[in-house]
Amino acid sequence: MSSTPPPPPPPAQSYERQYYPMPSMPAPTGELIVFLVAWLVALVVTLAADAVDWPAFLTATIVLAAAYIISRGIAKAGKVYESR
Repeated sequence: MSSTPPPPPPPAQSYERQYYPMPSMPAPTGELIVFLVAWLVALVVTLAADAVDWPAFLTATIVLAAAYIISRGIAKAGKVYESR
């Protein structure tokens, strides 16, 4: 009969090293940074200008979000196309 040895015990937790390390956060994409800057500009214009109201800000947010989603789709499609 062959028996497998028991798994090794987990490492001791200490302040120098975490037991479960935090996963690294990916860097934000260029499209995300452009989206956030454009959204902040639209927010400042909405707050500063009397001619731009909240429904116009919501429309601008929807258009910016749609453009961001399309740009990410194009970027991912480009990566798939390059890998072939």
